[in-house]
Amino acid sequence: MKITLLGTGTPTNPTRFQSSVVVEIGDDVLLFDAGRGTVHQMYQAGIAVQRVNPVFITHHHFDHINDLFDVIISTAMQGRTEPLQIFGPAGTHRIVQALLEQVYAADIRFRLEEDRAVRQAGGSWGEQPQAISHITGRDVGAELVIATDNWRVTADFVQHGTFPNAPDFQWRCLGYRIESAGRVVTISGDTVPCDGVVRLAQDADLLIQCCHMPQSAVNNPVMQYLADDVIASSTQAGIIAAAANVKRMVLTHLSATIHQGNFDEILADVRQAYTGEVLLGEDLLVLHLPPA
Repeated sequence: MKITLLGTGTPTNPTRFQSSVVVEIGDDVLLFDAGRGTVHQMYQAGIAVQRVNPVFITHHHFDHINDLFDVIISTAMQGRTEPLQIFGPAGTHRIVQALLEQVYAADIRFRLEEDRAVRQAGGSWGEQPQAISHITGRDVGAELVIATDNWRVTADFVQHGTFPNAPDFQWRCLGYRIESAGRVVTISGDTVPCDGVVRLAQDADLLIQCCHMPQSAVNNPVMQYLADDVIASSTQAGIIAAAANVKRMVLTHLSATIHQGNFDEILADVRQAYTGEVLLGEDLLVLHLPPA
């Protein structure tokens, strides 16, 4: 497996793009989340955009889906012919349909008409605008999402905010476990320590773990609420990795309060619970996992 971190930042981090990870297994290119800069970063990394398929969404915060249509349209315009499979928590299918049928309907129609005019004029090009709407979207939960002869992806629910005072608000976040050739990569999604992320990361070779803030920033009621219920601090990242017995962890979803300059502080927080290898994620960082 070849893992490329396309974006490792939060919406307000000026030095990083937003959440997105590519996992390449043989000829297959799996994309996890599509935050700002996803397609740009694939070009920077030399990843053939048209090969991306499937796409897995962890949740519907804008910094995880705001380049989703760019992925849909760019894969087609670069030559994708197969239906693009998109998986995510409840509401994913509805979001995809809204993008295709409402938000970007005029854009899609333009490209179809442009393609017709080019071909009527005797032109030939590799763009496949008719493939833009070739989407198979599915809402998924805690389950085996998809399996091939070479890999399988499992999802589980993780805790990224709970709202008992809003029982009508159906909000779910997923993490994903990728298994191939005896290796395991886990993508935590945005989460605090919970049973779901520990199940997904159990004995993983690599945990790609959200880490929004250093523990020292958890010093007021707002930050305490975030750390308790919404997204992990550096200490909590170590708790998750230790509970799951992961071999190596890379930290991502980093706010501007986490950087190479204070990595010693972050590592000390993690080390309260976890003794394995820890990396600070960087945009376009590439990691390799050879077959076991």
